[in-house]
Amino acid sequence: MSNEWQKPVRVNDGGLTITVASAAQARTFLQHAKRSDQWGEAWAKCSAAAEGRLSNDEARQAFLKAAH
Repeated sequence: MSNEWQKPVRVNDGGLTITVASAAQARTFLQHAKRSDQWGEAWAKCSAAAEGRLSNDEARQAFLKAAH
């Protein structure tokens, strides 16, 4: 099972476009992101997926909500 998402997420951050392609990358991005209402859920789900405890798709969906 691949840890990378089938469809990476592109996030605009301070004029830069960042491509996030896995739950582990999303977790790292969230460490430096502004905390929103969805931040906590995304952090927890991306951490769980990076550790193999949750599906990558669930983590990606939570990250999409937090990043946009």
